[in-house]
Amino acid sequence: MSKQFLDLEKDIHELKLRQMGAEVEDIRGIMHYVCFKLDGTSVKYVYHINKKGKYFLQRRSPYPLNVGTYESKEDIINIIQHDLAQMKNAKKSKKFDKFIEINQSLSITMRNFEDLFLYYNVSRTQTEKLEEALQQFKSLILETRDMSERVYFEKDPDTL
Repeated sequence: MSKQFLDLEKDIHELKLRQMGAEVEDIRGIMHYVCFKLDGTSVKYVYHINKKGKYFLQRRSPYPLNVGTYESKEDIINIIQHDLAQMKNAKKSKKFDKFIEINQSLSITMRNFEDLFLYYNVSRTQTEKLEEALQQFKSLILETRDMSERVYFEKDPDTL
């Protein structure tokens, strides 16, 4: 596709978004796509610089994850290095494919929950049941952590 065509498409998209009431900031040349191959598994990232000059990193594959916001490209490189090392280590597990499948299922479940919230008037009772199930799941994760052998020590877990 030609640059003129892409610029026109971008302008049309921005116009439609502005008509909907959005503020659109056009930032050029600061979005980066990164892809690694790990023994047949694609590990893909995207990062961009926000208007505050911070770097926002997402892992896109093998399952989507908002990794975080960082101060510099060096931070991004450091985080990706650790993430790749963790993936390489996890890839040794016979349960790696199941782990990826569960993560993908969790991503789909998050979208299901969003659709539920946006399209339906959910009763208080059902909302409480969902909250209870989520608390049980969080407890199961902590229980599993406590019963499992730690295998990566280069950095501490971000959320556990």
